[in-house]
Order: sequence, then C-alpha cells, then structure tokens
Amino acid sequence: MPVEPLPTVSFFKRRNHAQNAVSPPHVFCATLLGVETLTTPYLLLSAPELLDPNFARTVVLMGHHSQEGAIGWIVNRVIETHAAGLLPPELSEGIHPGTPLRLGGPVLTNGLIVVHTTETPGIESIEMSPGLRVSSSPEILPRLFGSPSAKGRVAGLLVFGYSGWGPGQLEHEMEDGSWLVLPYDDAFAFSDDLQGLWERAMKRLGVKPESVSMPPGGVN
Repeated sequence: MPVEPLPTVSFFKRRNHAQNAVSPPHVFCATLLGVETLTTPYLLLSAPELLDPNFARTVVLMGHHSQEGAIGWIVNRVIETHAAGLLPPELSEGIHPGTPLRLGGPVLTNGLIVVHTTETPGIESIEMSPGLRVSSSPEILPRLFGSPSAKGRVAGLLVFGYSGWGPGQLEHEMEDGSWLVLPYDDAFAFSDDLQGLWERAMKRLGVKPESVSMPPGGVN
C-alpha cells in the first residue's frame, strides 16, 4: 500500500496534484543499478541531462517504492525563508532560527513533515523503510531542531512537499536512464552542506556528469 506523508502544520493549502504533476523527462542516461535490485531507503540522483526544472541536479531520498508507486523527498533544495520565518509562533519559538525548510518535490501538501532516522521517545512517527521514519507531530520540532545541527549532519529534514510516482512510472524513467542510483548514505541524505551535494554524490559513484549522456534506450 502506498504511504503518503502526513501533514504537520496546515498553514499551506493543498493544491491540486494535477497542477504539480512530475513532468516526464526527455533525456536518456545510464542507470547504474538494475531496478529490480532496489530496496528503500536509497538515493536517486538526477541524470546530468535531466532538464526538468522539478528535478534538475537533485538528490532524492527514497522512502517508499513498490509496484504501487514510489515516494521520496528532494534533500538539496530549500525554501529561501528559513522555517522559523514561516511557522506560526507557537511552533517557531522551539526551533533554531537557522533551520532550513526543504522543498521535497513538486507534489505540494497542506502541511509539513519531518523525515528522521531514529525513533524519538514520546513522538508518533511512521517507519517508511528500515531506518527511515516520518513524523507529522509538532512536538518533534524542538526535539530535532531546537539547537544547531552537529557539523556535517542534521538530525532530521523539515520538509514541505514530496516527490511521487505512480505504478511503474519511476521504473520507466530509471530504465530510460533519467536517474542514477546511489546506495543509502546518511552523509548525503542528512547533510548540512547542500552546496554541491549533487556533484559530490555523483563523484561518490565515480561518475563525471559530462560522461553520462546516453542515446535513447538507456542501459540497465
């Protein structure tokens, strides 16, 4: 059963999903892992020639992927205003003013979620995949974002919106070569340094962006 992220605060209005549908990519690059080998969590890296503005040069943390669809969150795009400037006072006063608000994808929701890795005592959350949890509880905000993050890694991702694919859609895009796959690594999924994150992830794969372009058909 596909699992959709739950809203945390409702100061954003839900938009029609049709208005925010993921545009199909029109480029073809090599995938480095076969689709059938994937187990969440894992990371999707947009192929260098993927020019769809929703996903160009993005790193997507995938939390759910089954025959019925897939859900993930872009980790290297943030909304310009920090979270404290957008949340109502009763929520913003408990978080560090530098906490970024990530733009998780083109499918907009009517609230925020927190993506994190470990169960937090007294906080309701859902395990989306092994070692990856999602919470819509406002009480988690001061617990994870009340102080500056440790150097190199954040305690969680405060996210607005998500990236979603219908049955077979992501598989088709991957087989066409529009995405590269990086095994899960919290150094990328929960990095506090977003500048150049996509480039560093590509380097981890040993891929030079200018060398990945492939003819239609991709490589499995």
